[in-house]
Amino acid sequence: MKGFFKFIGTLTAIFAGMVAALAVFDRIKNKNRIKGEYLECETPEENEEE
Repeated sequence: MKGFFKFIGTLTAIFAGMVAALAVFDRIKNKNRIKGEYLECETPEENEEE
């Protein structure tokens, strides 16, 4: 039974490490992403209607 708990603990630690690594990777990857609303820009179609 002790070996079973050791196995489950090892699997849990590996899973937690993988989730943490993915969270860090996602944080680094999206560091410069624009948060909130989209940037508004004028398009040629909008200028022609005025």
